[in-house]
Amino acid sequence: MRKKLTNNLGLKALSMALAIFAWFMVVDVVNPLVETSLEVPVEIINEEILSRANLTYEVVGKKTVSVTYAVRSRDRFRITAGDFYAYADLADLYDVTGSIPVNVEVSREIRGMIDGTVGTKPGVVRIQTEELQRKNFDVIPHISGETEEGYDVGDVTIRPKYIYVTGPVSVVGQISSVGVEIDMSGANADVAGTAKIALYDANGNQQPDLMDEVTLSRTEADYQASVLRVKTLGLDFQIAGQVARGYRFTGVDSDIKSVPVEGLKSVLASVSTLVIPGELLNIEGATKDVTVEVDLAALLPDNINMTKDAPATATVTLRVEALEQRELVFDTAGLQLTGASDDFDYDFVTDKVSVQIQGLTEDLDSLGPGTVSGRVDVSGLEEGPAFVTVEADLPEGFEWVGSDRVEIHVTRKGPAGPHESETDQTEQEDMAEGE
Repeated sequence: MRKKLTNNLGLKALSMALAIFAWFMVVDVVNPLVETSLEVPVEIINEEILSRANLTYEVVGKKTVSVTYAVRSRDRFRITAGDFYAYADLADLYDVTGSIPVNVEVSREIRGMIDGTVGTKPGVVRIQTEELQRKNFDVIPHISGETEEGYDVGDVTIRPKYIYVTGPVSVVGQISSVGVEIDMSGANADVAGTAKIALYDANGNQQPDLMDEVTLSRTEADYQASVLRVKTLGLDFQIAGQVARGYRFTGVDSDIKSVPVEGLKSVLASVSTLVIPGELLNIEGATKDVTVEVDLAALLPDNINMTKDAPATATVTLRVEALEQRELVFDTAGLQLTGASDDFDYDFVTDKVSVQIQGLTEDLDSLGPGTVSGRVDVSGLEEGPAFVTVEADLPEGFEWVGSDRVEIHVTRKGPAGPHESETDQTEQEDMAEGE
């Protein structure tokens, strides 16, 4: 078999070539009719018919048809899809099925080449109609990028403020908002420009695919964004009122210690703190902590605003603690005498005396030996027994409440001895000479 196939191979190839050539010659001479087809796009016409009924449409399936025709073989390659015009007239819409017949027109240049009529597969296109919606949307600025440090974006003005979006109800329903993108990267002065309007879903994501399915009353918007100076203000707490007797105000706690604000540089120059006035922080008669929610924005001066990330309120707690009373015991021998006369001796009847003081528990616990001293005022006492009150010299933060009255004996000193008198006389003479 191999020998039969390979023997006279050159002659066999020549025979094949001659046969093909002969076939082309025959076809060229005979020029037979051949059936052929081209894929042609279908144009929908008379759309205003649906528009007047407040309807829109969408083609279901392919938007092209296969145009079939008969042509002589020699003319076959001279015909292109552009020689056919396929259209579907909405005036011929069959509402039940949504079908529209497809019509085909043949260009004048090739009419003589086509034998017979032209057909289409399929012979109809199908559309799905839907109610048309026109909806109003505010144009919202979408800020991107960070301004230069120490600056923040202020008011943004958009022109136009709103636009109309027209399209199928199902498509318009997917649009949550419309807006423009404004890049504020590195800005330290006002920014202005024009940007294309974009469509956004409920999550704030752009929906560029929907742009081809709707019509916008405006496709661009002008914007102007102001840039403001940013400054951090510390909170200044002004406390009003007095706590109840037996209690003490011990300080302020706040979840916010400072707040960032923005405004013109000239306005911020004169402001260093944000004052929370006493009428909001009143502890009159308080016996426990007082907690207040403060609206910080309401306290700002005119032309100064919170930054977008600033907290709107501060939770302020005014600490109030109960005072504790404790007893201190002093040795009477160590008490300081004030107002004592050199003519008398003063002797306490008892060795110990107690004093009551009050203060915060933590402060009382910190009192150590020697941190408190006692004193007795003996001015004006005459010879004989007397009862006096011991007072304590207390550090700041403590209060003297009271003490036991202690008995003291006052004794007039005896006459001075000869040596003592002589010494006194000498001192008196020295003083006289000095004068």
